[in-house]
Amino acid sequence: MHIFCVIVSLTTKREEEKMKKTLSVFLSFVMLLSCLYFGSITAQAAEKKTKITYLYEPETQTLYIRGKGAVPAYYLGWDECKNDDYNDKFSERDEYYGIVKESTSDGSYTIVDSSEIDYEILIRNIYPSFYIDTTRYVKKIVFEEGITSIGYGAFSYAFPKLEKVVFSSTITSIGGDVFCCDGGDTNNITVPATVKNLDSCAFSGVVKGNVVILGKSTKFVNIGQYGLLMDPAVRIYCLPGSTIEKQCKQNNASKDPYIKKVNYKVIKTPAQVSGVKASTTGSTVKLTWNKAKYANRYKVQRYVVSQKKWKTYATVTGTSYTFKNMAGSTNYRFRVIGVNRICDANFSGKASKECKAKTKFGKVLGVKVSDKNGTLSVKWNAVREAKSYQVYYAAKKDGSYKKLGTASGTSFKKKVTKGKTYYVKVRAVKKNSKGKTVYGAYSDVKSVKV
Repeated sequence: MHIFCVIVSLTTKREEEKMKKTLSVFLSFVMLLSCLYFGSITAQAAEKKTKITYLYEPETQTLYIRGKGAVPAYYLGWDECKNDDYNDKFSERDEYYGIVKESTSDGSYTIVDSSEIDYEILIRNIYPSFYIDTTRYVKKIVFEEGITSIGYGAFSYAFPKLEKVVFSSTITSIGGDVFCCDGGDTNNITVPATVKNLDSCAFSGVVKGNVVILGKSTKFVNIGQYGLLMDPAVRIYCLPGSTIEKQCKQNNASKDPYIKKVNYKVIKTPAQVSGVKASTTGSTVKLTWNKAKYANRYKVQRYVVSQKKWKTYATVTGTSYTFKNMAGSTNYRFRVIGVNRICDANFSGKASKECKAKTKFGKVLGVKVSDKNGTLSVKWNAVREAKSYQVYYAAKKDGSYKKLGTASGTSFKKKVTKGKTYYVKVRAVKKNSKGKTVYGAYSDVKSVKV
């Protein structure tokens, strides 16, 4: 800058003005380049930050959509006009690939013979490469955490085998015609509670069963006078008092003959489970309870003292559940919760009243007795928490039993008098937390003649 000032001082006024103009242009050019350069970096950074990618897993035929931000419109799909254009090309070109056509009187035709090879050639000459490489085989689409919205027609006209769609909990908006006219057999779709806006035709042509909407404030958007909430063949499940319920009621109350009725149902919360009872056999606890209204399955919970919380151990469709191999001589707390499962969503009722049970010290099972050269041999299955075992015998099954001996393991041997029949039973022994000796139930009686 200092050099420039010196140069200017030695020039004429005219030259000075010329120099200033030249410098001005030069600086403007430099600034433009700077803006473009730094702007491109910013754009790249922003693009990288919100970049959406996909990963196709051939083994499971699953397409994973990942990244942060919005999935753009027509991301892997294409619009209806383009689809019609492809169909036209299909009709025009099929005769060139060995597909035999049969003309009818009205000028139309039907395909009477078509080999897989010919069809494959045809597909590869007409349809986009991404359709061949990815979308044609996808059965499941999974939106991973980080995806915030899905643009209009993002996957339309491109997934003929689509069966299942799983949304992330970060999605807030689903655009119109997202899966429009995709084939497959997508029976059910569950919309997370995070979704605030759901285009009225978001799942048009793809869902064959139910749409479960978990959000209370979720609403259909872009509903005009003749707009559709959903295909009438699709049942919508919504929460009581939700925006969706209000919109469905309003839609169905319309007298306009062009507005189709929507098939919707309000989700029913299961009633509180009653009649929970526990029966104990040794270290086994069996729970039973009454059926609860609107419940199609039940969560069985046990209170875990060490964690100070209730833990779900099983979800069953019946009205009973058995806990096996529980700690002996221990107090337990149980409860049951009714669940109304719709598609992949669970709606739980109020937990039942607590049911308490105390296990008994385990009964010895699997007792076997034998004799070899006057030696009585007894074997049995181990009992949980047992420190030792006591072996008893009698001359008669219902006679007076005497203690034959004690074993630390699961076997016992002793020389006995030959020519007699021995009736044998075994029980387990342990010390409780207070140091008191606790005895388990006797085993079934077994006999052997020595």
